[in-house]
Amino acid sequence: MVLTACYLDLLDMEAMVSRRSRWPLVAFIASLMLIGACTGSVDPESSGVGSPTTTSPCRTSASGPVTYQYAERQGTDPDRISLDLYIPAGCGPVPVVVWVHGGGWQRGDKEAGQIERKVAWAESIGAALAAVNYRLSTPDSGVMWPDHGADVAAAVAFIQQEGASLGLDTDRMVLLGHSAGAHLVSIVGTHPSLLTVAGGDPGRIACVIPLDFSFDLQTAPARALIANAFGIDPEVLEDASPNIQIESNGAPGAKFLVGTRGGRIRVAEAQIFVDLINERGGTAALLDANPYTHDQISSQLGAPEEEIVTPVVSAFVASCFANPAP
Repeated sequence: MVLTACYLDLLDMEAMVSRRSRWPLVAFIASLMLIGACTGSVDPESSGVGSPTTTSPCRTSASGPVTYQYAERQGTDPDRISLDLYIPAGCGPVPVVVWVHGGGWQRGDKEAGQIERKVAWAESIGAALAAVNYRLSTPDSGVMWPDHGADVAAAVAFIQQEGASLGLDTDRMVLLGHSAGAHLVSIVGTHPSLLTVAGGDPGRIACVIPLDFSFDLQTAPARALIANAFGIDPEVLEDASPNIQIESNGAPGAKFLVGTRGGRIRVAEAQIFVDLINERGGTAALLDANPYTHDQISSQLGAPEEEIVTPVVSAFVASCFANPAP
């Protein structure tokens, strides 16, 4: 029995986003992921994700967290430039979700943000999860933009370079972030030089999922947090703004699912970013997670019986894994 990505052509993403709750479809897509990732033959002895070449040894149980330092930064605590990798049981290389925490660029950690729930969610869709730390703009640290973006880019580059030896299918990579982490995954996905300088390949990011942040730092409401991490120089703020990068570089190669919530203006701003990507020739969709709070749009991902965020994100990620980066 061979399953191909054509099965997922039935998925109308915009209709799915507007209807939100499509658990039967999500379960169907997840089952395709688990029995062949729409790319190869089904192995009845395997409980993991299939792949075109299943040369990696089978894993009888999930593993992690295993911590890897992804960069060298003089005078920096190694924990701040490390990632934790969680890999599900199964055979062959598995796709990977790269999770970047929030915290206003000045607090937060890869072990926070309902990490156990996110690991379980990733495992349920047949994916590994890499939770990333990055340098923070704490008092007297001297950490300012582009340090945060350079760190997340270095983590992505590390996974691209080393992932095959760790059991990962690095051409099926999704970046997921919340709040400040949403900004960071978005800027890495739209600012190609960040990743190329780090030794990575922007073309190998399949999809990006930013959950609840503004994309123009010059007009974003979190003025004090932005000033603390980026300063007030307009040129710096432009360099760090995903919308400006799209206007300068064109649409990103990765598909975007933009999560938002809150008032009418906030949702409209997220829609403007989605429209910008689509107008420039890219692919983007909006997930309106109201009535959730800023924290809930992230914390509820993977929660039992959750019907606003989880089914939409899961189906989107499955479509990304079924159509990996070229």
